[in-house]
Amino acid sequence: SLQRELYWARESLILAWGSTTGLQIKMGIDLNIWLGYRGWHMDLAENSLLNKLIRKSLVESNHHVEVLQRDPSSPLFSVKTFEELHLKKELLQGIYEMGFNRPSKIQETALPMMLADPPQNLIAQSQSGTGKTAAFVLAMLSRINGAEKFPQCLCLAPTYELAVQTGQVVEKMGNLCVNIRVAYAVRGNRLPRGTKIEEQIIIGTPGTVLDWCFKLKLLDVKKISVFVLDEADVLIDTQGFLDQSFRIQRTLPQHCQMLLFSATFEDTVLRFAKQIIPDPNIIKLRREEMTLTNIRQYYFLCENKQDKYKALCNIYGSITVGQAIIFCQTRRNANWLSQELSQDGHQVSVLSGELTVEQRAAMMTAAWNPVISRI
Repeated sequence: SLQRELYWARESLILAWGSTTGLQIKMGIDLNIWLGYRGWHMDLAENSLLNKLIRKSLVESNHHVEVLQRDPSSPLFSVKTFEELHLKKELLQGIYEMGFNRPSKIQETALPMMLADPPQNLIAQSQSGTGKTAAFVLAMLSRINGAEKFPQCLCLAPTYELAVQTGQVVEKMGNLCVNIRVAYAVRGNRLPRGTKIEEQIIIGTPGTVLDWCFKLKLLDVKKISVFVLDEADVLIDTQGFLDQSFRIQRTLPQHCQMLLFSATFEDTVLRFAKQIIPDPNIIKLRREEMTLTNIRQYYFLCENKQDKYKALCNIYGSITVGQAIIFCQTRRNANWLSQELSQDGHQVSVLSGELTVEQRAAMMTAAWNPVISRI
């Protein structure tokens, strides 16, 4: 059976190119496709980043959420408008300027918990495109004292690119908040030991954050009031990140609010979440509703590489699409496919781990120019 774990966005063509004979095609929202092989595994971080990049608006969702409260006797609140949250004027305006008219399904339930006084810890399952990044960014911005020039919120992300994506949401939503700034604890952003960090929000990968906290002594973790673990399923899938996340969490003060988000709630993810987030409220999707309803999926078999390439060309010839992303299992496949497509007149860029962080960031920005297809 075809697994339905990838959720793609409108007007983008997504292809995954495997290494043996076989061809899977997924058609997502409107007309989106995944080409790949049975048994082929896509990197979770790339999957997550791709979803963030191609979703420019909220995904329509009719999911029913299950809420497990820390205190079952407490009343359960939800909101239908952002005004009900009694936000600061500049935050409310920032939300509307981002195009949010009303809370999404996950935001309706999660925001009252995240903004509660006293703060409550939260574990939440939320797919990309449902507004979860905006939700925890709003929680961070609501807790910050802009007059205090030291880190107050810490967000862990699995990769540089995902950290930058979150930072962009902070900057957009908080553009009217005076004196609130973001620093990125990521590979390549080297600060001398003893540097005084005045940014209130730190977003970074676990390894670099760990260095900033304990090797370079750049962060006073005892002053952190909000701790966010984003893309938890990706974090635990990356070697070393699980232990590094625990080491950071153990040093945080007792009053620190802790928030964890994951697109999936497999047993390993939920076990990790309950270990690292004390006394949490838990929001999760009903298991039968974890796949978005507007995804159409197709599966094809091919005999060899040339057959696959012909299938790819047929798709390009029959579908009107402005952008395409083709995932290859090896760099050799990516380079071969790039040459073939270029010879047939397509504009192609190749993105791989050989590039520096800066090159990858520039490539991703350029990739969403409508005239460029990205491989």
